[in-house]
Amino acid sequence: MRRTPIVLAATAAGLATVLGFHTQQVHSSILSGLSGNGTTPTTSPSGSPDATSTTTAGGSSSTTSTTTASGTRSALGADVQYQYGELELKVTATGGKITSVQPVIDTAFDARSSQINSYAEPQLVSETLQAQSANINGVSGATYTSQAYLQSLQAALDKLGVK
Repeated sequence: MRRTPIVLAATAAGLATVLGFHTQQVHSSILSGLSGNGTTPTTSPSGSPDATSTTTAGGSSSTTSTTTASGTRSALGADVQYQYGELELKVTATGGKITSVQPVIDTAFDARSSQINSYAEPQLVSETLQAQSANINGVSGATYTSQAYLQSLQAALDKLGVK
């Protein structure tokens, strides 16, 4: 009988502490330092540079593509930061046909988002190669990843002139 008020007060204090706890999300400016800054040239099969990518400290990037002897061109899409991570794609096209889509930056802020990305991205790449455009369906359960993928993909296709 004497312990009841003490137990109730302790329970209320514990509940208030748990409900008041806020987790801290990793800020994107911290992660942009992890993705690497500077200029990195990519090379064609012949060994000559065919594109130069420059990433600024703010995380935005630009790409200049040139055509190799075989007609293969590559471009980086937009560096898209979304609610659960950051995504940037490299798209390769030969003769106006998309031949490869690869993530250059694929950062998830937590383990669950990383698991979702590892499930969704291969499906998105497969759909892109089948459709030969950015007119594809998103993956159910990976809405934010799908939207970021489509934004980066469309930016790369625009740079390559692929419709």
